[in-house]
Order: sequence, then C-alpha cells, then structure tokens
Amino acid sequence: MKLKLYTNSHSVTCSKIEVVIDFKSIDIEKIEAINNYGAFSPTATVPCLSMNNNMISDSSSIVEYFEEVFPSPSLLTKDANTNMIIRFQSTLVDEKLIGTIRKLFSFVKNTSHPSDGMMIDNIFKEIEYNLKLIFQIKGSNLYLANSSISLADCNTPAFFSMLKEFEKHFNKEVEKTDSFNEYEKALFLDNVLLKEYKRYGFEIRNWIANKLLA
Repeated sequence: MKLKLYTNSHSVTCSKIEVVIDFKSIDIEKIEAINNYGAFSPTATVPCLSMNNNMISDSSSIVEYFEEVFPSPSLLTKDANTNMIIRFQSTLVDEKLIGTIRKLFSFVKNTSHPSDGMMIDNIFKEIEYNLKLIFQIKGSNLYLANSSISLADCNTPAFFSMLKEFEKHFNKEVEKTDSFNEYEKALFLDNVLLKEYKRYGFEIRNWIANKLLA
C-alpha cells in the first residue's frame, strides 16, 4: 500500500503529522501543496492523506490511522485510562493552545488599529489560562500525559516555536510556570520533538518576515 500525503510546510496541523511520521519512521510520499486544496482534499484543507483511493483530510483521523497501521513505536499505551488522558490532552493542545495562538496571525502586519493592542493582550492572557489548564492536567508526568511521548505531544513543537516567535514579535511574554519550563526542557531533549520545533520555527519566522514585507 502506497501512502501519499498532501502537506504544507507552513501548516500547524501538518506539523503534527510530521512528528508522527518521524517518530514512527513511516515511508510516505509527501507532496507540498501550496493552494487549490479542493482539487484533492474533500474538505479543501491539508494535511490530506491518500490511501487505497480514499482521501482523509482530518489531522486527528490521520494520526489515529498511522497509530493503528504502524503500531510500533506507539504513541498510545496499553492502559485505557492513560489513553483517555492522552487523547484528552491532544484535543486540548489542538483546540486551546493551537486554536488560540493562531488568532495572532491576523495581527502580524505593517499597520495596526488602536484596538489591536487590547486584543493581542487578551489573546496572550487566553494562552496563559489554557497553558495552566493543560499543565495542571499534566501533573508530574514528564510529557503531557505520560512518561514518554504520546499523541498529546505531537502538536506542541509547533506551539512552542510559534509562542517564541510571537512573544518576540509582539514584545510580550506569557507567564512561565515551573511545569512549563520542565516540559520545555523535555521537548528540547527529545530528538523528534526538537527537530520539528526547529523546522517549524524556521517556517514561522519566514512567514512573519514575508508578511511584514507584503
């Protein structure tokens, strides 16, 4: 079975898939899609996975498919309760962290409106609140839901790289708790997560630079 992935190097949801592919060493053909996603994707979005003439364009469904077809090494455990927390944390990262920080994209521009500052402040406060929620659930685990990497950690490299670049760009910082700092250290010590953190950081820096030149 030949797998084909339509992806975009700037896409946050594609970043999550990159972590899974790298972690599991999946042999897959990647096609960089710039636009016209509707030509191949049923939802006109990426990532979009082609397998057996079926097209799937939901990142969580793709990740679960990879976990089932390529079970080793696993991003889940043999314990149902732990897997429940893993999937819960994964959803929180996607919806609360990635969903919130993406609101900052529209504020990267040459000119600003007087209300922009207040809205940016509110977004950073929302990020802080969501981080506290996620790290409260994390507890004493080394990673977000377990002592090893899981599905919950696959989108954190993109988030952490975006946070670093947006803090620098907007000259603001979120409050860094001990749990935040400990997790960041774990992320930097893991080869797969660090590789994607650096790759996506490069992409977001270029995106910001190009946006300001537009």
